[in-house]
Amino acid sequence: MKENIDTMKELLLKKLPKEKFLITNIKDVAIFRVDNPHKKKPELYRPFIILLAQGEKRIFLGNKTYIYDSKHYYVQSIPLPIECETIVEKDKPMLGVAIRIDPQMISEILFEINSSVPTNKKIYNSLYDAEITDDILEATNRLLKTLDSENDSKILGPIYLKEILYKILSGDNGEILRELVINNRGFFQIARIINKIHEDYSQTFDIQELAKEAGMSSTAFHTAFKAMTNTSPLQYIKNIRLHKAKELIKNTGEKANIAARLVGYESSSQFSREYKRCFGVSPTTDKQTYTTN
Repeated sequence: MKENIDTMKELLLKKLPKEKFLITNIKDVAIFRVDNPHKKKPELYRPFIILLAQGEKRIFLGNKTYIYDSKHYYVQSIPLPIECETIVEKDKPMLGVAIRIDPQMISEILFEINSSVPTNKKIYNSLYDAEITDDILEATNRLLKTLDSENDSKILGPIYLKEILYKILSGDNGEILRELVINNRGFFQIARIINKIHEDYSQTFDIQELAKEAGMSSTAFHTAFKAMTNTSPLQYIKNIRLHKAKELIKNTGEKANIAARLVGYESSSQFSREYKRCFGVSPTTDKQTYTTN
């Protein structure tokens, strides 16, 4: 195990001599380096599998904490506003691989192995951490080695990516990912609605209509939604809008009132109050941070 982790570390340091999030030419695969720790703060996490060679991250959702490090990988199957803390020791940067979850690829793997999910109707949580294995590390290192050659990364990279996904689907809590592509089950139905909210966050949503679209009663929809996200549909929509607004303000320097309108807020004052409640600072403060950078 240690030898595989050390190899992964060396491969990542070779490609990442300084802090960076690098999108590779292997579809859905990125590598990253973080040099400094970050205190607990709100973040919007996209559906990813994350494997670390060094460093530690803690994800907080409700009263649960998920930890991933060089011994545990992290899986999140739907977009979620969470809180996270980054732990980085001096002269030991966080080094990792991020794999975007593609339901199409998950579906293809399940088809090939003739796999399915259990027949119970339980709505699983949508994120988890699990103990990493040598099999997963070895496949990850094979994938990283292809980055030295454009042809290798195009031809062999997808093969090793598929191997990693297969091992994770077969591993602890892999049923959570398997449920993502079974479209007659509760997890898939809620995941589809969540992705719709994530893509069309500025639109006005009728919760009863969303429940009907998911093929559920309003009560069942609320229960299933909260089981997966630890929040109500209305609060989830609000959180997504606030995080999208933060991205506009901090990444493009958008004015607060314009960002509020773009994400679906009609009242700038309400937006400012809820923004500060969520992030601990006002939109104006974040705008100033962009300006000074």
